[in-house]
Amino acid sequence: MLAEVSQRRSGAGVDLEAIRAELHMAVDRIIDTHAGRIDDARQQHLVSDPVTVTTGDETGPWTYQWPGSGVESFHRTRWYEAVGEQGRHRVRVAWARRAAWGRDDRLRAIVFHQQGGADSTTYYPWTEFVETDDDRYAAIIPRPGRPRAQLRDGDALPDRFRGRMVERTDALFDSIANGSSVRLVVAESNEAEMVRHGYWVATLRNRF
Repeated sequence: MLAEVSQRRSGAGVDLEAIRAELHMAVDRIIDTHAGRIDDARQQHLVSDPVTVTTGDETGPWTYQWPGSGVESFHRTRWYEAVGEQGRHRVRVAWARRAAWGRDDRLRAIVFHQQGGADSTTYYPWTEFVETDDDRYAAIIPRPGRPRAQLRDGDALPDRFRGRMVERTDALFDSIANGSSVRLVVAESNEAEMVRHGYWVATLRNRF
């Protein structure tokens, strides 16, 4: 590339636009190469989750009566089956919108455990993933030793999160000025990972 630049300088004039285009292409190639290496490294360090998740039927709109509160409407839901050390469980991922952190309609997904048999109407929420400012979804990470407390930046990260996307709360929501807690971040389509996280949280909190 430098040889081509030198040739142009020695000619009648310098084609600056062509030089800029070639420089941008070279920078893009470098960025793509390093981004690929970062993704490869993350995959190599990803710790496999022992919870097996099987996708079930999509069940459409649904309502849930919160204890001591009102009824919430969810516009879409889907069944899952989660199997791990705490046994086999039916789980429902339900999506709704609420006002939160500077937005009137922030989307969120709640992972509900169906307690009892397949006909049971008793559910318990395991975890909640909230839409971030950049359209991803984030859930709190409890401290293993104090599962009612949130994991903070600087705390030791449990092994299951090695290689996964974990970020500070104040980096995910502009309206939070100083949020040192950290959250697991996933894509909207990754409901299976939401279920696995919920299973882990329920295990910590003895919800089985």
